[in-house]
Amino acid sequence: MRKIAQFVRSRDIVFYAVFLLAIVCIRSSVFASYHVPTGSMNPTILEGDFFFTNKLAYRLKVPFTKTSVFVWGIPSRGDMVIFKFPENERELYTKRVIGIPGDIIEMHGGRLVVNGRTVDNVPVGRKEGISLYRESLDGREYTIQRMPGRNCMADMPPVAVPEGHIFVMGDNRDNSCDSRAWGCVPLVNVEGELFVRWFSFDLKGLRPRFGRIGPV
Repeated sequence: MRKIAQFVRSRDIVFYAVFLLAIVCIRSSVFASYHVPTGSMNPTILEGDFFFTNKLAYRLKVPFTKTSVFVWGIPSRGDMVIFKFPENERELYTKRVIGIPGDIIEMHGGRLVVNGRTVDNVPVGRKEGISLYRESLDGREYTIQRMPGRNCMADMPPVAVPEGHIFVMGDNRDNSCDSRAWGCVPLVNVEGELFVRWFSFDLKGLRPRFGRIGPV
């Protein structure tokens, strides 16, 4: 009986070890949850938002590495992606894709210009002194915000996006450290695409924001 009990315990240990390893591999290469701690993507993403990320949106990679097994696409303009920060790959950033390989990106007076075309930018209101605009890029519409008087990096000379890279920006245009400051993101650093907000918690009011749950 003692040998049988030892065998059962050993079998259980192996089963749970394999199960945990499988979960970790899935999180690394297939599907994961992230929260956003900063306001660089306001008003689209608020501090305290939690997201599921599709890590198979563009490729299948070897777990725990940046090596791709299969690649079936690259991020499109307008996608919201999570990636390893090029200057410190232990940090994960969330930004919107503005430029893909071969694009020319520039800013004039706070207006985004992609490949010589000024991106549509329509005022949609103000909130607590912040100006909101509806931006449309390749048919993708989203809201950005500007802070009057701040005009952070409102002008940027043309930047060519190199092969194997993307140019990213935060929707909080005057309060986002992004490709305008530290350059383009290697495609191998992209972890996946944000696709659904599964929970949101108001960090100031200390209460859930159930109305924000849903696709992004």
